[in-house]
Amino acid sequence: MPTVSRFNIIIPLKDKRCLAYNSFNGGMALWEPPELEAYESVRDGKYPNDNDGVLKDLMDGGFIFPGYVDEIGILYRQYFRHRYDRSTMILTVAPTMGCNFGCDYCFQGGDKKNESMGKDVQDGIVALVNRVSPQLKRLHIAWYGGEPLLKLDIIEDLSDRIISICDGCSIQFDSMMVTNGYLLTSETARSLSARRVKTIQITLDGHREDHDSRRPLLSGKGTFDQILHNIESIVDEVPMALSIRVNIDSRNAEGVRRLIDQMAEMGFGNRKNLKLYFAPVEATTEACHGIADICMLKGEYGSLERDLYSSGFDLGLTVLPYPPRFRSSCGAVRPRGLVVLPNGDVHKCWHSVGSEERRVGTIFDLDSLNHNPTLKEWLFWNPFQDPRCKECKILPNCAGGCAYKFLYPDDAKGEGSALPCISWRYNINEMLILRAIKMGFIKADDCDQDALLTAESRKKAAFEPCIPLTDPPVLEPPSREERPFEV
Repeated sequence: MPTVSRFNIIIPLKDKRCLAYNSFNGGMALWEPPELEAYESVRDGKYPNDNDGVLKDLMDGGFIFPGYVDEIGILYRQYFRHRYDRSTMILTVAPTMGCNFGCDYCFQGGDKKNESMGKDVQDGIVALVNRVSPQLKRLHIAWYGGEPLLKLDIIEDLSDRIISICDGCSIQFDSMMVTNGYLLTSETARSLSARRVKTIQITLDGHREDHDSRRPLLSGKGTFDQILHNIESIVDEVPMALSIRVNIDSRNAEGVRRLIDQMAEMGFGNRKNLKLYFAPVEATTEACHGIADICMLKGEYGSLERDLYSSGFDLGLTVLPYPPRFRSSCGAVRPRGLVVLPNGDVHKCWHSVGSEERRVGTIFDLDSLNHNPTLKEWLFWNPFQDPRCKECKILPNCAGGCAYKFLYPDDAKGEGSALPCISWRYNINEMLILRAIKMGFIKADDCDQDALLTAESRKKAAFEPCIPLTDPPVLEPPSREERPFEV
């Protein structure tokens, strides 16, 4: 007897058509009435007539199966195979925690240490790479801080040493950088590109007035014009992707459209190596509790995000978003994902860098990492054991959300921070409809706006299962032998 996939999301359209999405395999389809009728028959336990091959088409798309399929079990194995791939190392390296900006919502707070990474810590990182190199196929470094470009010389020297090791061992090496962009001159960008920095993330928090009020220099001077000048001197001239992050809270939400328009007017639209994306400001750590009151609710942000991507896509500044696969399987929950601070402390997540008691070890004693209880908490965190996650239809997309919020829930303040869920939970219907319209599959007037709203966006704050499903079997995490962490 055929069965329907538990991960189907069906969005009704007019004239008894619908847009169907399956988060398990990522497939999306426009169904005419015969497809919808066949699907509803299977869902209701009936076997429809398949003279026209409709049932076979639904099976080929993964929306229904010939019989029972343990999708949760399959997803579980795929997830852990992806997450515990020990052939990849993801290092986040902060050459300094000092910063030239005074952002009021910074997760590190205002008391930033200005120490630089000494030669002994750099040697320790090189020793770590040498130690694991026989098992590695890929090494990725994220340069972070503080503001990493305050210590460009350290980045250059350390990159050269690590590239030499990787090339000698046939290890694929690439890196990215999170920077405020103020010091990113064309000369600096070319130096980074030569050292295989493939992506640069730069933050612009709206138009000039909004940005400069939120992200000034420590002196109070605005930074918007200099950052735009730097971007203009790099785009299309240096072979690296520029990812422009726009942090959004209730103060600048309405003004972000002005930034989109301004960047289009400056000619940044339809550049192959420049795209904007949007992110909500959240009071995730104690250092930024002061901005909790201005953080947007998840449902409120989800609605705004859809409109911003629509405007940005029309002007060639954003891509059309599509639900990701295992979005939250970040380096923090992977065996060989580590954050190294200037003093040699090792953490699992950059949100914890301001808390010394949450470090998992030191670069000077790699053996101790294998036995650290805090590190084991990260490695043994399992979204499939959380009832809210295992009942959610976008679990294949989300993979549990932010593990830091699960492990340290008391650090977060405000609804937006307390919920680990990604924004897709609150706007997936709207985002899928947006994609279908922009790609020409449907027209805007094909939609019943009230019917297509994601259920969670109506709740605004309720942290409940997206759509109740039959409870999957209780799953245990893989054994220690199946996922050892050995540095």
